[in-house]
Amino acid sequence: MKHERVRKRFADHVVVADGAMGSELLARVPAGSPLDLAPLEHPEEVLAIHLAYLEAGAELLETATFAASRPRLERLRAGERVDEVNSAGVKLAREAREVAGVDCLVAGSIGPLAGVIDLDEPAGPAAIAAAHAEQAAILAGRGADLLILETFFRLDELELAIDAVRGVTDLPLVAMLTFPFESLTESLADRAGQVLALFARDLLAAGVNCAPGPQGVLEVIEQIADPPGPLAVMPNAGALVRRDGRIFLPPATPSYLAQFARRAAAAGASLIGGCCGTGPDHIRAIAAAVAGMRPVRRRHAAVAVEHPHPAPPPREPQSSLAAKLSAGRFVRVVQLDPPKGTNPERVVEATRALAAHPLVDAVDINSNPLARLRMDSLWLAAEVQREAGVETIPHVTPRDASLMGLQAQLLGAWHAGIRNLLAISGDPSQLGDYPGAHDVYHVDIFELVRSLSRMAEGFDCAGNPIGEPPAFLVGVAVNPAADDLDHEVDRMRRKLDAGAHFVMSQVFFAWEPWQRFLDRCGGSLPVPALVAVWPLPSLKLALRLHNEVPGIFVPDDLLARLEAAGPDAAKVGADRARELLAEAPRHAAGCYLIAPFRNPEEILHLLE
Repeated sequence: MKHERVRKRFADHVVVADGAMGSELLARVPAGSPLDLAPLEHPEEVLAIHLAYLEAGAELLETATFAASRPRLERLRAGERVDEVNSAGVKLAREAREVAGVDCLVAGSIGPLAGVIDLDEPAGPAAIAAAHAEQAAILAGRGADLLILETFFRLDELELAIDAVRGVTDLPLVAMLTFPFESLTESLADRAGQVLALFARDLLAAGVNCAPGPQGVLEVIEQIADPPGPLAVMPNAGALVRRDGRIFLPPATPSYLAQFARRAAAAGASLIGGCCGTGPDHIRAIAAAVAGMRPVRRRHAAVAVEHPHPAPPPREPQSSLAAKLSAGRFVRVVQLDPPKGTNPERVVEATRALAAHPLVDAVDINSNPLARLRMDSLWLAAEVQREAGVETIPHVTPRDASLMGLQAQLLGAWHAGIRNLLAISGDPSQLGDYPGAHDVYHVDIFELVRSLSRMAEGFDCAGNPIGEPPAFLVGVAVNPAADDLDHEVDRMRRKLDAGAHFVMSQVFFAWEPWQRFLDRCGGSLPVPALVAVWPLPSLKLALRLHNEVPGIFVPDDLLARLEAAGPDAAKVGADRARELLAEAPRHAAGCYLIAPFRNPEEILHLLE
């Protein structure tokens, strides 16, 4: 029978795998070295780690190729070396086997790509499948005994990867998911259900690796009654912490991992190893703990699980602005800039005057506009709503915070009463007061909108329940005067596909750009649109906007009128704004008026 050596090993006894290649490399190679290229740039260290694990009792070595797929290597500008890196990875593991004289199995390691390629984009699945298939074909062709798909945090990508790998090789295949550290009782059945779902495919073993650590992994697999095939478990030793360039390893002792191994084997695990933070001493303890143990097919009353149910549909937005747009009422919003310092009183005072006007439906609040430091928009929006009683639309951007930080801020914003958001990419910091700063952009604008949709389903981006779903009305920006209009339309559609509910336009001063944009979209938009109205106060500002700010176009006729007006240029700007405002109901679902920073109340003159 083909691959009999591998299958017989798994049927005969509990197989002990190696531990973490990554954390061992971090302790041996110079700081800053790209670990993805370790088989080529640090072969001696990789070989030494393999030998140390074999000496400790491992009988399965994973190649140092977890991140050696083409898309991951392209981030190091080494995409063309994908064959070279993976071939070297297999060669080093086989060499260790030969040097040690141990009849171990060599497993080609393949990691996920959902964080590198957007799986939810139309072209994402095909690109991910092609990359997994390419790497699997190289590893199989260079002599791996089996393949391990590990640390996949999305079941749909892992299923996609399994199918892609099966299209290029029939090597035995192990597939493992990873889950967040947080262990919620109500989520255990879903996690176990995802592991069970993997057995519907042709696998040697399925299970969990990396997070949520030894205890969390046990909690998942002990939920599975009568697994239809061997289970694989390779937890990390706890949470690794990276601080000030140093790696702080988790405190899990070898004896703790030995206790874990015995319980895992009793729960049906046929392959037991380690992930982040587990070294040769941990594997030595695991090997001693399961020595002589045969795989257990557990038969007792455990919690039977099914494939997890699809996520519920997002909650509908609950703001008054959402209700007005849904009813087809033309809405008017005023845009304000937050203060540069710590005192919000001037903005709050101005907002009280705006809120008193019967035609003002909401106040839109910028987030560090033009990449210049201002008070936090979410906090200010909550303060404005509390003090002035008017609904707000604060801006939120991935420029300034990680995905976890953004979600934390949004949970607080929902509790504070915020119900509307404008999700924007944000102006690069290099254009503002911090030209040497590095923007965060942990996620892009599309993933930010998708994260908001996920939160409206009641889950964070790691799949953890978050209680009351924060069902924000989510707006996104569009620029009708973009140089590449097809690209701009495509970006808008991707934002809408991710879950946006309405759009707000970049500023323009004549209807032609907006009409061209609508024509390019097929004549209309599938969601409500709010268009910008800005009464230009001077020729100086108009020239700066036209010549120095990307994405803003001031028509020649308006520039000429502003110049001819001289000291009365502000009247010309206000007249053009009134013309746009009067015609706006024919072109859009609403408008937003850009108020002067020093005296925001002056914008109300346009509504007289």
